[in-house]
Amino acid sequence: MRQPDTQLTLPKSRDTLRSCFNSLFNAVWSQRNDQYAGILTGNRVPLYGKKIAAFETFSRLMWGFFPLLAGEDHPDSEAVLRMLADGTDPSHPHYWGEPQDFDQRSVEMAVFGLGLALAGDTLRQRLGQPAFGRLVIWLQSLRTAKIPQNNWSFFPLMVEAGLYRSGEAWSQATVEKHFALLDSFYLGDGWYSDGPGRPCDYYNGMALHFYGLIWARLMADVYPSRCQQLRERASLFAKDFIHFFDDEGAAIPYGRSMTYRFAQAAFWSAAAFAGLETVPAGVSKGIILRHLRYWLKQDITDARGILTVGYGYANEIMAEEYNAPGSPYWALKPFLILALDDAHPFWQSEELPLPERPAHHAIKHARQLAVDDRQSGHHYLLNAGQIPGKSYANSESKYAKFAYSSLLGFNLERSRYGLALNACDSTLLLSEHDDYWRGPRDVSIVRIDDNGIALCWQPWPDVRIKTHLIPLRTGHLRIHVIDTGRALNCAEGGFPVPVHEHPATAFDVESGTITSAETGYFTRINDFSPTVKRACAPVISPPVSNIVFPCSSAVPVLTHELTPGRHILCCRIDGGRITPAAPPVPINISLTPHLLELDLDDQLLVIPL
Repeated sequence: MRQPDTQLTLPKSRDTLRSCFNSLFNAVWSQRNDQYAGILTGNRVPLYGKKIAAFETFSRLMWGFFPLLAGEDHPDSEAVLRMLADGTDPSHPHYWGEPQDFDQRSVEMAVFGLGLALAGDTLRQRLGQPAFGRLVIWLQSLRTAKIPQNNWSFFPLMVEAGLYRSGEAWSQATVEKHFALLDSFYLGDGWYSDGPGRPCDYYNGMALHFYGLIWARLMADVYPSRCQQLRERASLFAKDFIHFFDDEGAAIPYGRSMTYRFAQAAFWSAAAFAGLETVPAGVSKGIILRHLRYWLKQDITDARGILTVGYGYANEIMAEEYNAPGSPYWALKPFLILALDDAHPFWQSEELPLPERPAHHAIKHARQLAVDDRQSGHHYLLNAGQIPGKSYANSESKYAKFAYSSLLGFNLERSRYGLALNACDSTLLLSEHDDYWRGPRDVSIVRIDDNGIALCWQPWPDVRIKTHLIPLRTGHLRIHVIDTGRALNCAEGGFPVPVHEHPATAFDVESGTITSAETGYFTRINDFSPTVKRACAPVISPPVSNIVFPCSSAVPVLTHELTPGRHILCCRIDGGRITPAAPPVPINISLTPHLLELDLDDQLLVIPL
């Protein structure tokens, strides 16, 4: 068996991207054995069991394998196709089985629709007609399986597109049923919710639009109006989604399924594959390749060269219950561009930087405001908060903080007791003097535009809070108008920074600034509350709390005791790569019974109370 090459090539061209894929593929492929028609790379057992988890790993490798097979052979194609034939043969002991209701197999079948569409003739020839016929029958069985009402509706659509493109019997009724459901999730401006009342998160880019753009290219001769609609929606989405990426290639971590890592850029590969003209080829190329280079410099593989469950490093704490050892290989979705040959305009184009973007950009359907702080070298989202319909691990940490950073990430809750374990970064937490903390969860939006976000939340029936998140020239302002019927402790945190060796991280109590000695990153919080003065101190969270860096993290935190009644809390938060030479200019505040006036950055801000 060929030994895997664990040295990952940083992609700059199609050849280097192919080499990168082969290194990732070989590391996993070398772990196969004769127990499954699939591969298990670890001992994490998901709810759907080891057999389907092994199948999941195999199928996710195919997101890079099939685009390559569309134009060239692969050294392991014979063994890959033998495993595919075994898995779809009902008489074989390794048969994957037909998908049952709400079954993980439904998820993984989508890539075989792509395989039929891109390399159907090759598969038919190499498998032989009996095995190819069994593959077709197995894929057609997806029509009768129930699936959740969310992005899963694209899985049968991908299968039907593959059946059509390969000349096999396909179901128009299945196509129409699932598009009717997907249309009901569409919110406008290019955004879908991931099911009724569900969040707008990375599933828009790495799933809903990713599959939609593939489908738009594959089925344009059958459904020209529908495919044009998919392209138009994707074009609108691109105008917002480009704000999720920084100049270095990193995306802003937010929401669930972050273990899929460079699937964050899958949308841009699908845009290139579909020839989406609203996105210049050089821009898409730059985003994709910078993003992959960013990721391949991180500590995301084990000693075998296999992607770990985690984000910036191996981290089981951040995983969802549906994550198996092979789940991270949805990261191969951006390798769809390997289906484009060397002569394609995408590969012929020059890799371009991000186009000029406004410093503040509201993304209304995602309830977010993108901030590009050039002065501090910091790219992040201000966030009003969303919560999934189903409660996943660390949902509040992943969806409900006030800010999410491409550079500094965010912390995960380790316990509801104690600030150090409570992911107190970028949020306001409250407790009833018992060290049991709660923050925003169910939030209603009052306003969102380029100038800021206003939201309301109610952590207890008699505690009502209106929060304003306001971007400044550098950093942002948070204002909380709290009406409480009970006495509370409050704690408000800034961004987290890595702590490689405590107390090497420097804290300046006067300016509320923490500087990471090893990285130079800084975080700062300044209290400007008009009627109270909150104490500021660093809170050190334990290792493996932050999603980006594995060491401990330090967060500057403002604390105070609130008596029953009305309280107005105001602070300025910033952070990033470039620590300013001096603290920001103080904010002048005027308070009347009905208005709060703030004079900041030559701007007068009036907030009704």
